[in-house]
Amino acid sequence: MPGERPAPPPERLYAVNAAAAQFYASRLPASGKAARYLHSHGISTAADPTGPWQVGYAPGRWTELATHLRAAGFTEDEVTSAGLGFVHNRSGHLLDRFRDRLMFPITDVHNRVVGFTARDLGGRGEAKWLNTPETAIYRKRLLLYGLGQQLANRPAGIGDPIVFVVEGAADVLAMHRMAAAHAAVSDKQSLYAVAPCGTNLTRDQLDLIQQTLPGAHLILAFDGDDAGRRAVDRAYPIASRWPGQVSGVRLPKGQDPADMLGAMDPAWAISEIIGAIQPLAQVQMTNMIDRLFATKRITDPVRFVEDRLIAYRAIAELFVDAPHATRDMAEAAAERLGLASTDVARGVIEAWSARTDTPGGTDPPPDVAAQAPAAQPAAGPPAEGSTPVSPRAATETDMTVSATAHCTVGRRAGTTAAITRHDPSSGITVWALADGIGRHAQAATAAQMAADIAATVSLRSTPAAGLHAARAAINALYGGVHASQAGDASLLVVSAYPSPTHRHGVRWELAWAGDCRAYTIRAGQLAQVTADHTASRQRRDRGEHPTPGIADVLLTSSIRAGDISVCPLDEGPLLLCNNGVHRAIPERQLAAELAGMSDAQASADRLARGVGQHNARDATVLLIHARSAPPALVTTTRTNAHATVTASGSPAALAKTCFTDAETGPAAVTTPQAESVRRFGQPAAGRWR
Repeated sequence: MPGERPAPPPERLYAVNAAAAQFYASRLPASGKAARYLHSHGISTAADPTGPWQVGYAPGRWTELATHLRAAGFTEDEVTSAGLGFVHNRSGHLLDRFRDRLMFPITDVHNRVVGFTARDLGGRGEAKWLNTPETAIYRKRLLLYGLGQQLANRPAGIGDPIVFVVEGAADVLAMHRMAAAHAAVSDKQSLYAVAPCGTNLTRDQLDLIQQTLPGAHLILAFDGDDAGRRAVDRAYPIASRWPGQVSGVRLPKGQDPADMLGAMDPAWAISEIIGAIQPLAQVQMTNMIDRLFATKRITDPVRFVEDRLIAYRAIAELFVDAPHATRDMAEAAAERLGLASTDVARGVIEAWSARTDTPGGTDPPPDVAAQAPAAQPAAGPPAEGSTPVSPRAATETDMTVSATAHCTVGRRAGTTAAITRHDPSSGITVWALADGIGRHAQAATAAQMAADIAATVSLRSTPAAGLHAARAAINALYGGVHASQAGDASLLVVSAYPSPTHRHGVRWELAWAGDCRAYTIRAGQLAQVTADHTASRQRRDRGEHPTPGIADVLLTSSIRAGDISVCPLDEGPLLLCNNGVHRAIPERQLAAELAGMSDAQASADRLARGVGQHNARDATVLLIHARSAPPALVTTTRTNAHATVTASGSPAALAKTCFTDAETGPAAVTTPQAESVRRFGQPAAGRWR
């Protein structure tokens, strides 16, 4: 508009903020109130004028900063545009915004002062904490207190950094002092601490951490009071999607990091905080259960079934968000609710299954705008005991078509399970095939439970995460049960992700434990994608040449223990089967069905019937056929909340295994030949098939 003065350039705003920070720092030594506050919070070292923090004090009179800045050559417009002062409506005098406050300069990633957060020391301020208003260089949703100072003076440490997100500036300084004690111990990771600037934690702030500290382990350490728990509630939806490891800390009730540092030695304080680290989903789960009790939504879960159901429904999704911590979460929930951890695990699984409302064992429709009519059933009698599911007719826009056939012997229940899950919003489809070890009832229970959990979790995460979740649940179910009465199973999970860069618009990822197999066709020949976890295969990997015999059926891994392997795949089709199929059907017949597959259900039925003609074992066949899909119709895969394994190379080279800490979950391990995942657990050597 005519007559308006142009806004000061950013360079002048940086300059006036830097001058204000120097002024405040020069006034700090004269303030006894400021010294007492810093001492009571264990952060007196932040007053060091040569340190990175430049903490200062704003005098209580109205015009001290304004007079100083005007004398230094800054204009009234520059002072007000930087948020450091304001013009009084009646007198027209330039007055200071901050008075009788402890001043904490906020810097950007280049460590330039862009604003302040200030703590009231006189008890007369309307707000305990006051921040710079939004300016041309200060946008609070894009800034984190402490990040710029620590990037300019990086903490000592090795490996990927750990970033604590705390509530306030004093907590950042307290954590920084603790981190210095932590760094005094050799071979420790570097610790950073940051705080939102007067706002809830935002996606932009997390992106800033990811850009400046890639690969960081993110830990939310909010205050141990109701406000801190509400802060976790607000932050969880975005923090849980952090691409790396994400955790939380439940601090003692009514305390924050600065309170803890003020009450104990820095080394003890940081050890207390590190010892309280939990998966973020577990922290949120505990807060949620406490809130259910506080709001009287539940009163006595031990006595009332409805209370248990309310609790299970409330926390079920959190178990899916942290599949590698399900056992610890079940135990923590059980302690809060007064129940057995096995009951909690079962209840959560049932609640999640009811919520997703996807019946097990059925194949999902392809992700298309208009569904085609169902295909006619294949001609010929079905296999004995088979339960085929007819696929939808394939069109050129189909992502995948799959079919399942079972063959059980006699009148007993089968010990295999095949589960399919599909998410229309992302276009992801997951298939899980489990084969119970043995022929007793618990083998069937373990197979069904493992397939159901693995498929459900993999739909939200990765196949490897699905196997880890199934392992935790099965081991929780049979905890304390004699081995002769416990169930176990082999498990294979396949995820199909929409990907316009791949040949059929689909890319695959597989994870397995045991001897269920996946086959594909390469150059017209049958190729086994998976590698059996058997003693025979283990010996061949060591360069030995075992003779056929018992080693071929002795498992070294299962869903309950041992190695978990992962493998990517660029092309289909795929044939998934349990050992009852690949031991009974010649490879040439498997190749013929897979290479010439035009009707997935008919092919699955023929293979299931073939097993019944060869031996008396249960058999399950799952055929997956990728169709061409124009890139415009392919939905891009969503960013995953959990660490994923990426790999390249031939399936045979990738089918290797290694171990990773159960607390950290799947991690990418790169070697010249392979990238794969392992998990804590005793080897399952000696498991008979």
